[in-house]
Amino acid sequence: MATIDSTISIPVRAALFLELADFLREKGSDRDPIRTVTDAIVYWMENAEWKTEDLMPEIFERPQYLGHNWKGLLLPPGTQVRMTYKGAVYHARIEEDDFIYQGKKMSPSEFASTVACGTARNAWRDLWIKRPRDRDFRLADEMRRTEGKEKP
Repeated sequence: MATIDSTISIPVRAALFLELADFLREKGSDRDPIRTVTDAIVYWMENAEWKTEDLMPEIFERPQYLGHNWKGLLLPPGTQVRMTYKGAVYHARIEEDDFIYQGKKMSPSEFASTVACGTARNAWRDLWIKRPRDRDFRLADEMRRTEGKEKP
């Protein structure tokens, strides 16, 4: 692992570096062009904090997904869902804003019914949820009661 005082080489076109050295010389500065590059990186990071849209437009160009809203319980992208039926464990997940099982969009209720071969199920009591920030899976019904907007 690199120490704090170690350096790395960053590829910069030679023509651009020479243009910087000429620019400094023309302005009457005796500043080291290498130090100027370092200062420019620090300056960029300080300004990107409050000019994010100007300096990092890629953040604003990609679609922002909230996840799947299941009757008031928000399941963010990357959430894992599992259901055990007749000893087998089945998995679904939240991708972008969609609940996905075997590559198909469906509702949590449809997932539970599909896993149970078309029989009616209470998805709140059958599904276990693990969001990206969670350490463990939790029963959906418990999450609904403690975190969701809808009361049982």
